[in-house]
Amino acid sequence: MSDLRISNLPAVTALSDTDVAPISQLGGSPTTRRATLAQLRPTLFDQNSVHVRDYGATGNGSTNDAPAIQAAINALKGVGGGVIRFGPRTYRLASAISIDGVAVRLEGAGFTEGPGPSDGTWLKVDTTGFTPITFTGVAARGSVVRDIAVTEVHTNALNASWAPNAYDWFFRIVDCLGGVDFDNVFLASVNKGFLCYNAGRTDFRRIRGQVFTCGIEIDQALDVPRLQNIHFWPFWSADTNVIRWQQGNGDALVFKRADGPFIDQAFALGYRSMFRFTAGTGGYTTKFYIGSGYADFCRFGVLIDSSGVNGLIANFTSQGEYWNASGAPLSGSSGIFVSGSSTHVQVGNLRIDTVEDNAIRLGGTSNRLDIFALRAVQYNSRNNAAPAIQVDNAASGTPNRVHLGTPPLLESLNANSLNNTDGNGVVQGRAPAGSTSKPGLAVGQDNSGLAAPSGQSLTLSANGAEMLRITQGGTVTLGAASGAHALEVAAPTGTVNRFQVAGAPSGSAPALFPTGGDSNIGMLISSKGAASITAQTGGGTQMQVLHQANAVNAVQLFGSPTGAPSRVGWQAAGTDANINAIIGQPKGSGALLAQLPDSAVAGGNLRGGNAVDLQMLRTAAAQVASGTAASIGGGQNNTAAGAAAAVQGGNGNSISGAYSWCPGGSQASDRGLSGKGAFSAGQFAQAGDAQGAEMILRRTTTTAATTALTSDGAASGSTNFCVLPNNAAAAFSVLIVGTQTGGSAGTVGDSLSYQVAFMAKRGASAAATTVSGVAVLMSTRDAGVTAQAVSIIADTSNGGPGIFVNGEANKTMQWVARVMSVETVR
Repeated sequence: MSDLRISNLPAVTALSDTDVAPISQLGGSPTTRRATLAQLRPTLFDQNSVHVRDYGATGNGSTNDAPAIQAAINALKGVGGGVIRFGPRTYRLASAISIDGVAVRLEGAGFTEGPGPSDGTWLKVDTTGFTPITFTGVAARGSVVRDIAVTEVHTNALNASWAPNAYDWFFRIVDCLGGVDFDNVFLASVNKGFLCYNAGRTDFRRIRGQVFTCGIEIDQALDVPRLQNIHFWPFWSADTNVIRWQQGNGDALVFKRADGPFIDQAFALGYRSMFRFTAGTGGYTTKFYIGSGYADFCRFGVLIDSSGVNGLIANFTSQGEYWNASGAPLSGSSGIFVSGSSTHVQVGNLRIDTVEDNAIRLGGTSNRLDIFALRAVQYNSRNNAAPAIQVDNAASGTPNRVHLGTPPLLESLNANSLNNTDGNGVVQGRAPAGSTSKPGLAVGQDNSGLAAPSGQSLTLSANGAEMLRITQGGTVTLGAASGAHALEVAAPTGTVNRFQVAGAPSGSAPALFPTGGDSNIGMLISSKGAASITAQTGGGTQMQVLHQANAVNAVQLFGSPTGAPSRVGWQAAGTDANINAIIGQPKGSGALLAQLPDSAVAGGNLRGGNAVDLQMLRTAAAQVASGTAASIGGGQNNTAAGAAAAVQGGNGNSISGAYSWCPGGSQASDRGLSGKGAFSAGQFAQAGDAQGAEMILRRTTTTAATTALTSDGAASGSTNFCVLPNNAAAAFSVLIVGTQTGGSAGTVGDSLSYQVAFMAKRGASAAATTVSGVAVLMSTRDAGVTAQAVSIIADTSNGGPGIFVNGEANKTMQWVARVMSVETVR
């Protein structure tokens, strides 16, 4: 067949891989050869691109072109991959596209930036519930997307309730274990742009557009991802409602577990945060590098809410205004906000504009921020004394630190201090800010060092303020210029005795004590005029000696030597024959107690407000008067947990109901019932299983309805009458009196009374409660009392014997019952 023309071959209507096709090979000796289509396919695709139109993509913006694009991708599997080209059209995606098993290049025809599809290549999504494009598996790494715009249709009205449609990530790069490159990709009105998970070395270049919830999120990136020329701006809509939603909910760039990401030339307008570093499934971001960044109209320029994050920022600007609000700062805004712990970030040049309170805030513990050059403009916007740098107190762990390489520039109509002074955090600079008179010998900066204001004195100044002066006469002043100084040491005049200040090694306290020629030297500490003397530890006042005019009586403190009867205390002393002594006067709702609470067995837990606790021995930290206005008079191992509960003494008594009480004894329990008194001499196996008890119940009736008496006068519940524990038995003796106090019938003052005895039992639950042997031992009533009655009924809802009364119609009756019981629990 080498001499036949192709036109002479027979025609066919359908081809298969086994069909033979002629191939003309040109050259010095042209010839025609045969090959099957299966043999031709690798040659046809080798180093060639495919176009999505050849696989059925219409690009008309309405037909679902995703299956055609998927077919084009599939065609490159097994042939070494290749380029998939898109025309300058709008391709609608209504189903998922997956790139796996092959590395491909999705290449568009460019685009015109704007709010929606225009010139160039656009991928449009208008239905939720799927991921439009996913790269997955190691064979997909090395893939590229470039010169393509993507968009989503958001249908909610542009009003105060606006929110984006709940689209999934437009691109997912998952488990590629290597890079996928995105170059010149435009995201117009996209809810969430890129999710990169377990795919290190992913490269983002020239990414721009308007994303609502998140632009790029990177997690489990165990090799360096790169982001360059990122620009998020309101291309789709600058409507106030849209931008305000982004400012409350959107994060432009989110880094979870990312090792050494490089970010440069990044800009974001209108987000909750521009850079957010948070925890991921495998950890947190370390060794990040931001070359240059600008966060505009963002609540946080850099938000770090994970622990352990560290990295470098070369140049960064953050501005925290509400959108279209005449420069008003976003609520809670800060240029850099760290709420995690153990983070370490170094910043070269940092400018922060227009924040509500603090330009920088560090929370958590053990955080460190090193800033070479800082400019804070328009901070403390509410004029509430907010400093430029707020370093929160660290209750435990290492305090937070901010180091400034150069003096910061603080500019604001309400410019306040550089940093707060109400915590243990540290803000340090190589040289303090300010400009004052310059000493003759400067150290570190031109306004700190030594000076000689006259020939007879020498001063040491810091930041232009005199801190120490030594005069020719020998007087030394400290703290400020003479006359405004804080401490003065007078020149000696025949001095024999003096103070000595001694330092101490680790574990010991420094000391101030008298020394000199005399054998016995006292110490005098005196206030001036009527002022008090205050003793503090840790910055908090621990003791005050108040002024009392013309005092002749005083308090004496005393100890005891070894071998003498042990006694340490205080006593009243003075010229009066009889002197009252006050144990203590708590302030506000403070408790009166005999031991310092330490949340351990020795001192116990905190006591309740206005409680009195004189108990000295316990076996558990909770054995204290922890209820509001509760009291323990003494004894050991007692608990008063209910409001106004009282235990007078004894051992192991537990009173937790409101207004309940125990006179003493051992191992009694009110079982959390309100108003119950319990007393015992011991237990079989648990507190309260061998005890006597009392309760006062009451109720007002105005009708003849059957009404339960309770300790609080309300409807019966689980804590306000004689509720029994599971597997309990009790014998009861009850005195009941009722009297008429009003109503349109009967006579005010008419009364009746009962004495009733019975037994009650409760099984494994409240439903197994029974009452038996009810006996009325006494009953009396006035002549005008007719229908009123008393009944004892098992309450199987709450698990105890209910004491019920029936009044009369149109009569207001007050009922009171004294319930006495002996109780046991098996």
